[in-house]
Amino acid sequence: MFKLLCVEGEFLVNGASIGSRRPPSRPYDIGRPDLYIAFKVSPKSPGNEIPYIPASSWVGVMRNLLEKFYNLPANAPRIRNARKIIAPIHECETENEKLKCPVCKLLARRCVVAWFDDAEPPGEKYKIRVQGERVDILNEEGQIATSMYLKDEVVVPRDRDRIEIPGEVIGLSNVEKASANDLEKEKWRIEPIPRRVQQVSGRFLFKAKFDMSKLTVNDIRVFFTGLALMEDYFIGRRGSRGYGRVKILNLNFKIRNKEFYEGKKGEIIVKLPDEIKLTPKGILDNWNKVKEILNKYLEEH
Repeated sequence: MFKLLCVEGEFLVNGASIGSRRPPSRPYDIGRPDLYIAFKVSPKSPGNEIPYIPASSWVGVMRNLLEKFYNLPANAPRIRNARKIIAPIHECETENEKLKCPVCKLLARRCVVAWFDDAEPPGEKYKIRVQGERVDILNEEGQIATSMYLKDEVVVPRDRDRIEIPGEVIGLSNVEKASANDLEKEKWRIEPIPRRVQQVSGRFLFKAKFDMSKLTVNDIRVFFTGLALMEDYFIGRRGSRGYGRVKILNLNFKIRNKEFYEGKKGEIIVKLPDEIKLTPKGILDNWNKVKEILNKYLEEH
């Protein structure tokens, strides 16, 4: 019978930079940074765009860490510059291989058995407050959910490739390129490149949904291992000096069955004992108990 197990939680993010070089089309501006964080329109904030963490970003980081954790080989072919390469990701080819692989069974790119929501600031209605080079996202109670700000940093070219590429872009002659290479060989410092980077800190709510007609509760344990690994890593472009670090808390479970989608009943809230910490490590440390409770709820509902 069709049932979804929903896992909800909260990311506590410090200085994450997730987005692109393309400026968003929001109606407010805090300067002209070189790197922008991700924004999107939300019905909770009419007329404004809000910062968010795309599902592709946080799930991509989690999957990459799980592939390393399980020592899975990179084997996905890609075409780049008219050449076939092996991308640094793992993907099982056959159904039998996928069923034996803890990562592909849960996070398969073809037969999808789990899907994930973008992480958005908590609240039912947002208000945008601009204060110079800082933008606060407030909830309906006037509390700051997330804050966006600018960080000044300097990029220093440290290898030959980075020195030669700018010369090709601006059209340096071969003599000028050779001169630049000579400077590098003599340990001359190439002029640093200043830039401004948008970052965001604060709280984001996320949700994962698992098709329990195709999965067992044990299959989902991998998800919590991935979340625990992500807490020791980072999301976004950089993880130095604590930027992009994520703390995960307030995990909870809900069940949506056919009656929920037919409008006959609401979702079922799974109650865990108070002694179990609602963090990835807390769930994993008490996995046998959590598994027993989840199986009981799934059987009864």
